[in-house]
Amino acid sequence: MDLQVIILQMIQLFLVIALGYGLLKIKILDVEFNKRLTSLLLSVTTPALIVSSVLSTTLEKDISKIAFVFIVGVIIFIVLPILGFIIVKIIKVPTHQQGLYIFMTMFSNIGFMGFPVMKSIFGNEAVFLTAIFNMLFNLLVFTVGIVFMNYHSTEKIKMNARQLLSPGVISSLIALLIYLTEIQVPDVIASTITMVGDITTPIAMMLIGSTLATIPLKEVFNEIRVYPFTILKQIIIPIIAYPVLSFFIQDPLILGVSLIMIAMPVGNIAVLFATEYQKDVALAAKTVFMTTLLSIITIPVIVALFLI
Repeated sequence: MDLQVIILQMIQLFLVIALGYGLLKIKILDVEFNKRLTSLLLSVTTPALIVSSVLSTTLEKDISKIAFVFIVGVIIFIVLPILGFIIVKIIKVPTHQQGLYIFMTMFSNIGFMGFPVMKSIFGNEAVFLTAIFNMLFNLLVFTVGIVFMNYHSTEKIKMNARQLLSPGVISSLIALLIYLTEIQVPDVIASTITMVGDITTPIAMMLIGSTLATIPLKEVFNEIRVYPFTILKQIIIPIIAYPVLSFFIQDPLILGVSLIMIAMPVGNIAVLFATEYQKDVALAAKTVFMTTLLSIITIPVIVALFLI
């Protein structure tokens, strides 16, 4: 693994984010169009990317490996909210914001940004493994995620079972089926799925940039707690996690994907949930901006420290 290549790839992703930022500023993109792009990504291109990852993977069929990755994901998603509780105490988060901070600690951007970054660093095999983590993400964000978002709230919590069967979860199950059964997909269909999946990266990065452009820059940097939160989430926690993960995980690809997943910035879904449940939307947006911006530096640092 060449660190210079990874840094250049992260810079490339950042430049596409910057392009999206500029496109919104000159009004080629706008908030309404971003909503349609989000639907396109969630419903079409990301599912295609997940399925195409298994069509081009060189991973040998190994049910025990898939089960192991699933277990690793479950353990990580159990530990992260515990760390979230610790973080809110360390940085003295006000009671009304604690649930949002715990949510942001648990749910990183392993969808929009995670798939492109994993593909850039590790290749298609990593996309398939990331899809397993993403399946857990989708199952948990609409259950325990709602609970954490409403932490300290007196309102009744509403959950929709249909949300669990998102296109991301369905495509992950399809990819798993193809992988386990070794179904032969006709070349013309496989190449079409791959072509559609390949547009996920540029669209996702531009969408992140255009979303960040809706936040006034002068307001982004005045949220003092975001700074220690970002350091704890994207540097300290991965550094602590590495020796623990490496003790239990021998496979370098699974280890790398697990570590980078933990080091990813806060997911855009924090803004969506904060809007839905009338929490601090501005705080969520600022944290997404700051952690995404700093990930251009922190992810190569984590790779350089532990994965090369």
